[in-house]
Amino acid sequence: MILDERTGAALQTRDERNNVIARSEVTKQSMHRILFVLVLFFTSSAFAWPWSSDKKSAEDEARIKDSLLQVEVRNLQREVETLTRIRMQKADSLEKLDAKHWSNRYAESQLTEEHQNKTRELDGRYSKLSTDLGRVTEEVMANKNVTEEAEEKSKSEEIAFDALNTQVKLSIEKTLGDVAGDYPVGMNKRLLNLKRASAEAEKKVPNTIAAVQGYMADLLARHEVTYTQFYGNEVSQVGSRPDVNVNRLRLGTVFLGEVANDNGDVQALLRSGALQGKVFEWNANLPTEMAANIKAAVNQTGSVASAATDAQATIVIPLDVLQNKAIKNSITDAKELTWTEEFKSFFKKGGIVMYPLSLVAIIALLLFLERFVMLSYRGHLGRRFTKKMDALVAEKKYEEAANLCLKKETSLAMVLFAVLNKVNDTRENAERSLQEALLREQPKLERRMGLLAAMGTIAPLLGLLGTVTGIITLFTVITEVGTNDARVLAGGISEALVTTEMGLVIAIPVMILHGLLSEKIEKITSELYVQSTSLMNKVFGKESK
Repeated sequence: MILDERTGAALQTRDERNNVIARSEVTKQSMHRILFVLVLFFTSSAFAWPWSSDKKSAEDEARIKDSLLQVEVRNLQREVETLTRIRMQKADSLEKLDAKHWSNRYAESQLTEEHQNKTRELDGRYSKLSTDLGRVTEEVMANKNVTEEAEEKSKSEEIAFDALNTQVKLSIEKTLGDVAGDYPVGMNKRLLNLKRASAEAEKKVPNTIAAVQGYMADLLARHEVTYTQFYGNEVSQVGSRPDVNVNRLRLGTVFLGEVANDNGDVQALLRSGALQGKVFEWNANLPTEMAANIKAAVNQTGSVASAATDAQATIVIPLDVLQNKAIKNSITDAKELTWTEEFKSFFKKGGIVMYPLSLVAIIALLLFLERFVMLSYRGHLGRRFTKKMDALVAEKKYEEAANLCLKKETSLAMVLFAVLNKVNDTRENAERSLQEALLREQPKLERRMGLLAAMGTIAPLLGLLGTVTGIITLFTVITEVGTNDARVLAGGISEALVTTEMGLVIAIPVMILHGLLSEKIEKITSELYVQSTSLMNKVFGKESK
């Protein structure tokens, strides 16, 4: 904008200067005209005087001309003065414009110099800023690399922390699931520790240290029970009697016997032989000799404890410390179970797979009943109906025969009605109607037979699944407790084979029932073809299409 204003001012000054020069040229031309008139006047006077005949008239004429010339000269002088004054004014204006022009030139040079100074200053600042920017960029990149490394390290540590917390949670959950089947002494304390540890691990911001502390407290409590012995008074449940004061003797986790203070009842904590659920259970129905030995051992321990002597005493415990023997099976006082209790025990041994197997058995039974009722009604082939139909057809009472078919609503009646409905039409159309009726009735008879066959196939597969899961559970238990207890191995194999047995028990009857229904459907279908073809021949005769 500054350069445009300076260019405009310079152009304006040039135009004014050109106007002043043009006016000076006009003034010069006016002066030349005045001089030319004077020369002409004096020349005419000189030529006119010698040849004048009348001197006075010539003088008057010359005087008149002189007056006129004087007037004209005065006018020209005034015009010259005016032009001179205008010239002076224009000269002053030109001088002012010239001064203004040089003043503008000076201001322009000052602005140019200031601009150059500012430009040099900005260039210096730009170079400095460029240097600083490069340095800052390098620092930013270095800080960015450090930040990225810190973020990666933090992320990896966070992932490791999450993995640790997840592992702790899984360990706590597994221990919680195992507590119910573990040694029952101190179970309440262990459950409280594990619940607190699980709550700390499940927080929005997990407290893994507290969770690990709770988990380790549970391990220490279990370790303490395993490697300590105890004798004292406790409140327990003996048989069906709750809140009984007993003397309890415990040796680690291999022996725990109790004797009631009021009537001397004896019970012991024994292994059940199960892989899941109650691994230990109380047994109050002990053989007389075993109960007497346990009672004697508990009383002897109480006597030694009350004697407060430093002498060491040896107490015989009437139980295999490794519990390898089938003590429960040697109990002579065991009562005989009813078939309902035996079935419940059998069902419980099979595990969770027994539930879908039971569902398959129920669905298969319902399908068989529904198909049997439907085939008995829809596929009924009554002899009375057939005889009555043959009599009406023989008498050519086709309309009454058709009404009789509509009343029955069986597959045979619907097929025969399709023929009787076309009795007034051609044989070809009647056969087409018959084929359509047969195609409509066939799916109704065979409906859900595929599903029933699928139930018979699914049952042994579910049994095999239960076998696999039982074997997996068995090997898991063997990994944890070893193979010292033969009952564990036998119980695991038994549970694994129970589901296979149940699957076969379900599948075999289902397949037999499916075969019976299939044979019944085949018989009904064959009768439909025979009866419909016979009616077709009776109505239309045996002529060909």
